[in-house]
Amino acid sequence: MPVRLLVAHTPAERDAARTVEGQVFLQAFGNTPEVMDQEYGPFDARSRFIVVLDEETGTALGAARLILPDPSDGPVKTLVDVAGEPWHVDVADSLRTAGLTSGPVWDVASLAVDRRFRSGAAGAELTLALCHGIFEHPRVCGAEGLVTVLDDKVFQLLRVMGVPWTALPGATSQPYLGSPASTPCVMRVDGVAPSIRARRPDVAPAVVDGVFSSIILDPADLAPGRGAPLPEVDPLVPPGQPLPPRRDTSGWRPPTQRRSVATGPTA
Repeated sequence: MPVRLLVAHTPAERDAARTVEGQVFLQAFGNTPEVMDQEYGPFDARSRFIVVLDEETGTALGAARLILPDPSDGPVKTLVDVAGEPWHVDVADSLRTAGLTSGPVWDVASLAVDRRFRSGAAGAELTLALCHGIFEHPRVCGAEGLVTVLDDKVFQLLRVMGVPWTALPGATSQPYLGSPASTPCVMRVDGVAPSIRARRPDVAPAVVDGVFSSIILDPADLAPGRGAPLPEVDPLVPPGQPLPPRRDTSGWRPPTQRRSVATGPTA
C-alpha cells in the first residue's frame, strides 16, 4: 500500500490523525474520548499532526501531535503543566537558561503508532518517519525549540538514539499523569541534526534527511503552509509574562502515563 509522510492539512487528514491517536491511547491506557478531549481539546486549534497516511484508504498508520504557541491563547500544554503541580517551574527563567529566548517553542505532545504496524523493518521505518516530521516541520517553520514531558524510560531510549532532549532547567523526574517517573524536556531545533549525525549515523538518513525505502515523502508535505497558517509569535514567554493556572482536572481519571505510544528505536 502506498503510504506518505505529511502534515495533516484537510479535515479528513486531521480526523485520521485523531482517530489513530484515540485508538492507540484507548487500547494502551484505557483513555476514553472524554479524557482525550479533556487533555487536548483546549489545544486542538493549535495542533498540527504529523501523519503517516495510507493514500488508498485515507487511514493514518501513525501520528504525532505538535502544539504551537499563540500569543492570544498562551503557552503550549507542556509549559502550562510544568508551571503547576508537581514542578512549579518558572517557565520564563527556565527557557532563558536553556537558551530559548528569540523564537517560538513548540510542544511535542503525542506520538502514536497503530499496533498493527509496529513490528519489523517497516514498523521501525514508520516510527523514524514520524520522528523526521516531528523535527523537520518545526525547523522549516522557524521554531527555535521543542518541549515535551517524557516517561524516563522513553527519555533514556531517545537519548541513546541521539536525540538531544535534556531536562528542562529547574525540573526533576516526578510522577505525572500516571507515569511513576517523567521528566519535562527541552531541546534546540538546530541541535537535532548534528547530534543524530554524530551519535547515530545509522538512523540519520531517515530521521535527519527523510530518506525512506517504503514511505513517500515530498518536502512540500512538511512545508510551513501545511496544517493551518502559522501564528505570528515572538519569544514564547517574554520575561515577566505570567502563565495561566493549569485547569482543574478533578473529577476525571487521568491517563496512565505520558501519551507516547510507539515501538522501535524511539520507545
